Amino acid sequence: MKTDLTRQAEKCIWYHTNKQGVFGCFEVTIGWFGKERVDFMTYSTDNTIRCYEIKVTFADLKSKANQTFIGDFNYLVITQDLWEIIQRDDSLAWKYYYQGILVFQENGIGITSVKKAKKQNVSLGTRSTVLESMVRSLNREVGKYYKATPFWEVS
Repeated sequence: MKTDLTRQAEKCIWYHTNKQGVFGCFEVTIGWFGKERVDFMTYSTDNTIRCYEIKVTFADLKSKANQTFIGDFNYLVITQDLWEIIQRDDSLAWKYYYQGILVFQENGIGITSVKKAKKQNVSLGTRSTVLESMVRSLNREVGKYYKATPFWEVS
């Protein structure tokens, strides 16, 4: 079950990335029977994949759960409080060397980039798997929509 703060982060990411030529999906499971899941992923017409991991508590940030950073650019999406903790903790700062850090507004729909992501080299095989995974996850989301909305109400 998602917390209100997680849903707020998702809303901020959506508004931040919802641009022409950028296609996004929440909860992308990587691979056919993948154990890894990216909280949000975008693919843009310039062939760029961006992955976003949402963390809203310190326990979540420190948990053993995978943080899947397999895009050309990868971002940690956090609260202002978590950003302040990362700045004080050298081990956390080093852990997120390549990732960009985005701080979302807990009220409103804004995101502030506090650390720029460094470009990663995504192999052709990984790129193909990631894009196939995103398509399957997008299809899952469409299926949820049509199951939740009676066909006579879909325009």
